[in-house]
Amino acid sequence: MNFLVALQPEARPLIEKFKLKKRNGTHPFSVFENETHRLVISGIGRVQAAAATGFLLGQQDGRPQTMINLGIAGHGSLDLGTAFLANRIFHSQEKGIYYPPAVLESKISKSGLQTVDAPEKDYPEPIGYDMEAHAVCSIAFKSVTRELVQIIKVVSDNPSSPLTGFDPKLATDLLFENLSIVDEISEQLEALEGEISMDSDILAKLAEMKAKFHITATQTHQLEKLLQQAHALGLGPNEARKLFDSSTDTKILLSSLEDKLAPLRILK
Repeated sequence: MNFLVALQPEARPLIEKFKLKKRNGTHPFSVFENETHRLVISGIGRVQAAAATGFLLGQQDGRPQTMINLGIAGHGSLDLGTAFLANRIFHSQEKGIYYPPAVLESKISKSGLQTVDAPEKDYPEPIGYDMEAHAVCSIAFKSVTRELVQIIKVVSDNPSSPLTGFDPKLATDLLFENLSIVDEISEQLEALEGEISMDSDILAKLAEMKAKFHITATQTHQLEKLLQQAHALGLGPNEARKLFDSSTDTKILLSSLEDKLAPLRILK
């Protein structure tokens, strides 16, 4: 399970719950981890969040892995301390709108979420307002199965209690209060991750392709995503193996996989 948070006070409840230890050495972002969990602290804003998401993805080994962007957010209608899953994530100046699939069974509130470049003080719509989620999705959705990327926010301010400044203690307390919800959702995501994990033989073939051809980081993410989709859509290992064996370079393999998956996506 991978977590991305903006600030240390938001990370503290997770660090304590999962007994995470800070990674030694020099890294572009602070990393806390144990054998089964990894947490990256991005810093505030879209640029930092995008870079940290890319860094976090780079720590993974090719298997589909869950990711939760957790933190506080303003909201136009929900009460303080309410946790919600973002079901529509957008930025007013960006074309991309992201819809994390509704695959989780939980009573947690659902809400739209607008990522803004400065703290929202007017709350013009009955939705959430944060400063990172859109950037997280814009990077993560390119290479991770969308069902495995979820955005959980906890309301820290609203029209009745508007933002007057960042309160580290409030952020920590609110997330401590909602850890059971975070735990519930993370357990469901981990179960889903297991269901769509790639066949070990396919992972071995992916390693062979990396050794055989020059594969860029972008192509690696594309290939991993297509292989995950192939597994989820029922394309058997033998069929995937044939595509590997008949391809002479990465571009041909990517094109062949796309062609093979296209009718399966329609049928599904």
